[in-house]
Amino acid sequence: MLVAATAVGVALGAGSAAASPPGAAVGGVVGAVTPRDLAVDVDAPVYDADAPDPDITEVGSTYYVYTTGSDLRNIQVLESTDLQHWQLVGDALPTLPAWSTWGETWAPGVVVLGGQYVMYYATEVAATGDECISVALSSVPAGPFVDSSTGPLVCQTSLGGSIDPQPSVDADGVPYLYWKSNNGDASTPADIWAAPLLPDGQGLASAPVAVLTQDQPWESTVESPAMVDASGSYVLFYSGGLWDSAGYGVGYAECAGPLGPCTKPLASPVLHSDPHRLGPGGESLVQDASGNWWMAYDAWDGPASAYSYTSGDYRSLWIAPVSFAGGTPTIAAGEAPEGYRLAGGDGGTFSFGAAPFEGSMGGRRLAAPVVAVAADGGGAGGGAAAGDGYWEEGADGGIFAFGDAPYLGSMGGRRLAAPMVGMAPTPDGGGYWLVGADGGVFAFGDAGFFGSMGGRALSAPIVGLAATPDGRGYWLVGADGGIFAFGDAPFEGSMGGRRLGAPVVGMAAMPQGGGYWLAGSDGGVFAFGAAQYFGSMGGRRLGAPVVAIAAGPGSGGYWLVGADGGIFAFGDAQFLGSMGTTRLAAPIVGDAAG
Repeated sequence: MLVAATAVGVALGAGSAAASPPGAAVGGVVGAVTPRDLAVDVDAPVYDADAPDPDITEVGSTYYVYTTGSDLRNIQVLESTDLQHWQLVGDALPTLPAWSTWGETWAPGVVVLGGQYVMYYATEVAATGDECISVALSSVPAGPFVDSSTGPLVCQTSLGGSIDPQPSVDADGVPYLYWKSNNGDASTPADIWAAPLLPDGQGLASAPVAVLTQDQPWESTVESPAMVDASGSYVLFYSGGLWDSAGYGVGYAECAGPLGPCTKPLASPVLHSDPHRLGPGGESLVQDASGNWWMAYDAWDGPASAYSYTSGDYRSLWIAPVSFAGGTPTIAAGEAPEGYRLAGGDGGTFSFGAAPFEGSMGGRRLAAPVVAVAADGGGAGGGAAAGDGYWEEGADGGIFAFGDAPYLGSMGGRRLAAPMVGMAPTPDGGGYWLVGADGGVFAFGDAGFFGSMGGRALSAPIVGLAATPDGRGYWLVGADGGIFAFGDAPFEGSMGGRRLGAPVVGMAAMPQGGGYWLAGSDGGVFAFGAAQYFGSMGGRRLGAPVVAIAAGPGSGGYWLVGADGGIFAFGDAQFLGSMGTTRLAAPIVGDAAG
């Protein structure tokens, strides 16, 4: 998807403003400008190589991005004239101060102050191992930057260190520095701090204040702060979650001023994983001379990742336009809108968010109760949210197809050894599997049969199944939490043989692979493999038992649904409505994302 905006620029020659900056603010434009149009593909990386923690600024007609070191570089610098095509310039900080550890530099932030470029970056103190913030100077945007310090600029050792510095200049010309305390080693929650800088940027003008803290289940931490003044509305973007997981994302807070206080209006991120990008974060913003805002961020390339450099994966550079309505930002990153559907035992279907209603069996005569619903994963981009259709499954194996979901066969009218309890579609929507309480599996369309537990002794009935992202395997789950893996589905652990507060009622696999979640009827959630735990309803009072779990589109969250239609959203899964407190003709039996 190409997103266009009118921006500004000028061709730079020898002796241009790129080499001799006036006191421009971060995100400002240095030099004379003329109108031009920019178009950025928001569904793919603009620099498909390692470029983590990008800091973006514009100088004349050239954009610069500074990133955490890669390929033996301390601080990597890239340049572009159109935001879409980037090239590596080199190492912006080739030499480190004597007190710093080589190879331990990350998260740079650059601002123009006092006629020179000032870079803040995080590094390790060689003598102590503490992670702290230092500062380096250059007369040109690409460097080399020189750090002549004898020690850190900021180092909150009692709070687990200080990292992820990001400068910002207020509308009145006052520079501020934002950063994160707690590198992950401290037991206290992470905080975002702010302090005004001296005019030359080489020291703090006053004591720092905490403006944001880690206090939401999806966050795990708060880091990579980026404060912007959007026409008088102060908005603090930040990253949360584990950086090497699909649960990483970008949140924001509305602030009363550059030193806060700041309030989070949402309980979930505004930019999260999807089939294109995984674990987006490390964001920074720039406003071009025409007033357009752009966000630079990093992400692991989708649709699947091991989130590991040792596995050959990396965090590439992505660009997205950002607009503001007061203090509310919209990041036009091309993410598909979320939605989900609930199905009742009578076949009634209830759609929420972007999930369209395509029909139901509600009010029709059924040979057996509906026991499950599954979304058609076919269509552009793949994944459970791609298609507009869905299936309902009856306990007798009957299948009912709606929207563009194809009917590919059923077990309706056939003799079954046990009632059907669940179904799962193939990734392309060209097939599906049904599973019975005895572990028997029935494959239709392009779904392959990889084995079953049919005819084998089980310690508890099977209650559901989930398919792998490539459709070449699946898992079955029992009411005792036992897991049975077939095809290329890896066994990542189970609750089998453990004492449970309530029976397991369903499972959901990470859409990008790597793990799965189990849900109990008491709302307890159990995470295995790379799947993160984002919270549960275990130990809380429920209006009705939980009957199913569904994964969010990017593996960074999940929904639980109760028999009364209540919805509980965790991680980056958005709450889009529920049937809780609404009178139902029959209990809810399942839910499906998309």
